[in-house]
Amino acid sequence: MSRSAKWRKILLVLGAVLAVAGVGGAITAVLTYHEATKIDRSNPKVVLDEYLRAALVQKDGVLVELHSCEEPTRLGPIVALRKEMDQREHDFGVNVLVTWGAIAVAEADSEATATTALTISGRKDGAVTSKRTETWRFTLVDEGGWRVCRADRLEQPAPSASSSP
Repeated sequence: MSRSAKWRKILLVLGAVLAVAGVGGAITAVLTYHEATKIDRSNPKVVLDEYLRAALVQKDGVLVELHSCEEPTRLGPIVALRKEMDQREHDFGVNVLVTWGAIAVAEADSEATATTALTISGRKDGAVTSKRTETWRFTLVDEGGWRVCRADRLEQPAPSASSSP
C-alpha cells in the first residue's frame, strides 16, 4: 500500500468519525433544546398562570392554544374580556393591564378547579385612570397534562346595607 493511499484511508476514517460526532452533537443539542423549552403541564397552577399570561398579557394565540383543551368553547368569557380590554385601549387611548393574585386549586382525579382574582387597570401617561378586581374560576382537565377548559367570572356579592345601632 502506498503512502498516499494510507493517508487517504486515515483521512476518510477521520472524516467519518467527525461526521458521526457532528450528527450526535446536533441530536444532543436538539433534545436539550426540546427539554428546556417544553411546556410544563404537570401542575394546574403553572398551566393557568401561563394561560393567563398568553391570553391577557402577551395576546399570543399559539400559546393560548397550547394551554387550552381540545374543545376550548367554554373559554369564551376570557376571550370576551380580552376583546373588552382591546376596545377600551382603542376607545380611550389607555393601556389596559391585567394582573392576578394567588391561584387556589382544588384537584379531583383528572379535573382541577382554580380560582384567582384578576385586577384590571387602565393607565394613561403613567397614571392609573381606572381599576377593578374580578374573581374568576377556571376548570382544568388532565389531557395528558393539564389544560384550561373553562373560564367563569364569578359574581361579586352586592354590598349589603348595614343598620346602625
